[in-house]
Amino acid sequence: MQRTFQANISYKHYVLLAALLLAVVCLYWMPVHRAMTGCLLAVLLVFMVITVSRATTRCYIVSSDGWVEIQNGRFSRSVRICIDDIQRIDKIRGGALVIVLKDQTEHFITPRNETDFIRCIEKYHS
Repeated sequence: MQRTFQANISYKHYVLLAALLLAVVCLYWMPVHRAMTGCLLAVLLVFMVITVSRATTRCYIVSSDGWVEIQNGRFSRSVRICIDDIQRIDKIRGGALVIVLKDQTEHFITPRNETDFIRCIEKYHS
């Protein structure tokens, strides 16, 4: 059985998208070098698509066979963590969790329901 936890969308994503949208609108109305403006607009729009994709499709999957998969969107690699390798999970400011592994690597995550996520990990931890 798998349990999927959606990630919280941070206010930083909204601020970044608003800034990108403002830059796109300003560049569209600028009467300077149309070729250069078009290239810049294309780059900004691609960056906006990647940002929206990462913000809306990020999720964390806890499976009963002892793995946690952190999916960071369509354009990023997912990370697979063995539940037995987890040393501890710390809560930090802003509603985020830090998963600390036995080799001292850290993964920062923001599940919507932190307590259920921690409870689910403890359930499958041996």
